[in-house]
Amino acid sequence: MSQPLDPAVVVALDRAGLRVRACRRISNIRSPQTGRAVYRIDLDSGRTIKARRLQDEETAYRLFEIRRDLPDAFARAFAWHGAVLLEDWIEGEALGDVPPSDAHLVDAASLLAHLHAKPAAAGHALHEVHATAPWREEAERCLREILAPGGLNGEDAIVLRGVLERLDPRRAIYGLAHRDFCGENMVVDRAGRLRVIDNERIGIDALGFDLARTWYRWTLPPETWECFRSAYAVRMPFAEPLETLGFWSIIAVVKSAALRLRMDQARAQVPLDRLRRMAVEFDDRRRSYRGRW
Repeated sequence: MSQPLDPAVVVALDRAGLRVRACRRISNIRSPQTGRAVYRIDLDSGRTIKARRLQDEETAYRLFEIRRDLPDAFARAFAWHGAVLLEDWIEGEALGDVPPSDAHLVDAASLLAHLHAKPAAAGHALHEVHATAPWREEAERCLREILAPGGLNGEDAIVLRGVLERLDPRRAIYGLAHRDFCGENMVVDRAGRLRVIDNERIGIDALGFDLARTWYRWTLPPETWECFRSAYAVRMPFAEPLETLGFWSIIAVVKSAALRLRMDQARAQVPLDRLRRMAVEFDDRRRSYRGRW
């Protein structure tokens, strides 16, 4: 069954000379504030594509330019018009639905390392170093937000603040970041290749934060994460994202908890529970360390 298409998507398809046979919106949420939406579109030619409407033309063009230079393991954006990107549709088995094999973990780690190691994107040099102070300030604001009834308790917040202060590297390397790199956004295609199918958030960001987002979003068991981490480490030209993972992991989960509390309190329990466990683990490490002296 076809559903109505966003007018901007209709224009983009017409400019590309593509004729629609059937379509349906596949994004879970369409925000009235941003106008973002994603459609699966079956064409008269028999081809299936994805149309992604972003919040504005500038964002769409910047993302199109960045993605033009990525390996084809990242689903290709083949056309751009206005706020709309047209992308290849990749058929396959969702990696988020099955335990990933070691081979797929290595492939995934290689792809993330490839992004992080790229020296330039869309004509701009990468790997500048920036202060972490704005991240600490945002984390403090988020911690205050989640110290509400049903959120984090004060003792856990004190532990996490102390860890952030102790682990803060003060400076961070910025590069090309995916910002949503996890099994949920990957499929194994019909040829058995790992493909990344949701790449709408790629941009310039702190690489340590991007790695921490993967750790948080993918929720791999410790031994499976170690396989991913090791494969990532040997393919990266610098170690900073891994060396600062403790700091960025707290920030990643705190930001998620604050966002979910604002949007859907029921879904906030996942990051809040993760923060509680992290506070206990960090506190146990501190006590163990002090006990040696």
